[in-house]
Amino acid sequence: MDNTIWLVLVIATILTWSATSLLYKAGVRDKNEENICLKYSVCIGLVFFVIALFYLITRDEPFTIWESAVRYWPITVYGLVYAVINTVSFNGFVYNEATVESPVERISSGISTILLVFTFLALGRADSISELLTPLTAAGILLILVSIILLSMVRNKANRESAQGESARWMTLGAGTLVFPLLFALGDGVETIVTGVCLDSTFGYAMPEGDSIIIIGMEYAAFALAFWLYILWKEKKPYNPFTRYSAPRILGALADNVGIVLYAYAMALNSVSTDPIIAVYPVIVMIGGRVFMKERVSAIQYALLLGIVVGSVMVVAGTVL
Repeated sequence: MDNTIWLVLVIATILTWSATSLLYKAGVRDKNEENICLKYSVCIGLVFFVIALFYLITRDEPFTIWESAVRYWPITVYGLVYAVINTVSFNGFVYNEATVESPVERISSGISTILLVFTFLALGRADSISELLTPLTAAGILLILVSIILLSMVRNKANRESAQGESARWMTLGAGTLVFPLLFALGDGVETIVTGVCLDSTFGYAMPEGDSIIIIGMEYAAFALAFWLYILWKEKKPYNPFTRYSAPRILGALADNVGIVLYAYAMALNSVSTDPIIAVYPVIVMIGGRVFMKERVSAIQYALLLGIVVGSVMVVAGTVL
């Protein structure tokens, strides 16, 4: 019975996170829309606030600043950094196809592994990299790096050919466009380490899970309010995230957070097998981008994007098996 529930949770997570990427991309109606990244974060902040408020109301013990935000300060600091990184990284959906954005973002599994390796080396917990990296993990990281480099080269080449002698804008294609999903992946990788240190009951602070959601959610909500006020001042009119125009952004934020909840329950039932399977969700995004959003990338780019997905699966599998 538990295996059946776990499988349903994993499939539901894959579908919701695939929908997240497609909805976020669908929310970009005009690449030149003013303050578009801030508007995305306003939508995210609203969802975060509702979830954090729910945890505040339903928790058994009262939430105090000292017991949570100060005592578990790494989460508090990361929450501030995360709000900034996440806001900036929304540029990836402005300049990239969802077909490209999702696989590149998914390399966070490889980035978190690299960061963990250097963390353990710096803390003196390991004497060499070989103690921490399995051959499968190392091969996966290498495959990801090679695929990313080649993908940048291919997209830059396509840009030069389409520019027809004009000055190629670095944001249109190539390495410049990959900065944003890589930034998101870096932030996601750091989150893996921070939450692991704070939540781990054996080696970490044994922080209650709900506290981390409350802290990060309230911090993001505060940023969202500040962004909303800035938009009001800059555009001379309030931004309404509940319009038909902004619906994909709100729905994407909901799908993203529902996926996080489903993922947490799946990990609780089977932490070893969950990540390697969920790592393939960018393939669903690539198919959805092609079928529903009519996105077109070259065959070589598809091959390199699949290389990133395969490398991510190898990294996760080599880490947990």
